[in-house]
Amino acid sequence: MSAPVSPVVRPMLEADVPAAAQVSADAFEFDISPPSARARWEGRLLHSLVTDPGGSFVAEHDGVVVGVAQAVLRDRLWILSLLTVSPNPGDGREGREERRGSVRGAGRALIQATLGYGADQSDGGLIVSSNDPRALRLYASCGFLIEPTLEASGPLDAALIPEPDPRVTVVNRSELGRLAPISRAVRGAAHTPDLALAYDTGGTVFALADRGYVATTPGHAAWALAALDEQTATTLLWSALHHARDEGTQTAIRFITGDQQWAIQVLVAARLAFKSYGALCRRGQVGRLSPYIPSPSFA
Repeated sequence: MSAPVSPVVRPMLEADVPAAAQVSADAFEFDISPPSARARWEGRLLHSLVTDPGGSFVAEHDGVVVGVAQAVLRDRLWILSLLTVSPNPGDGREGREERRGSVRGAGRALIQATLGYGADQSDGGLIVSSNDPRALRLYASCGFLIEPTLEASGPLDAALIPEPDPRVTVVNRSELGRLAPISRAVRGAAHTPDLALAYDTGGTVFALADRGYVATTPGHAAWALAALDEQTATTLLWSALHHARDEGTQTAIRFITGDQQWAIQVLVAARLAFKSYGALCRRGQVGRLSPYIPSPSFA
């Protein structure tokens, strides 16, 4: 049996987006066959490719995309937005082991490529990770500290959710820049372009004066939250749950660290179900990361 061939890692092109979207969706076991789902998934990849073209890469084997990684720079913070490799290294018995070996090597090759992006322009890094043990091992081997996180999910009972605080207001898309100082104080970098993406995919951003904000997207009551104090964060999270309740669907809030006891208290009161899910990985200089719920895609 011949030794596995190392994957070829190269910059992502816009023409790669459909294949990269399929590989990444398959890795997360997410069905993007509906046109609307594919459009949202491809839109996420295009967003990072447009804002940070130098941080987007694909891995190829025999000219076929088998992996994709995207890193973005926000101020002086490096963020891994996406890292996936194909769970299906190809059909056909001949050469199957070679393809599997290539896919196994793709993850490390891709993260090394992304870590080189903006290395002289960043002071710290964040990764929001799934439960994948290979990914967690990879991130730890690259010097990231791993902090396990929780997911809270389930139906929202209207009787348990108070009316939103009247001080909480909707932030127009054109006004998102005014929230940047909050993000910089909490995580060390602005969220502005990524909050715009949340808006473009059906989300809403709520703020309480200049003290904090929460972004909601369909199915995610708190897609990202940052606040200067826990009282503000608590008020915003209840407002986000009220908004999600009005959508009439179940919700999921992921990547809640142990430092976010204020959030856990709210979600217990809302009777959502908890389970361990994923991790928040950090290295170098980042913000205090509390009160904070990271964006699944952009930390």
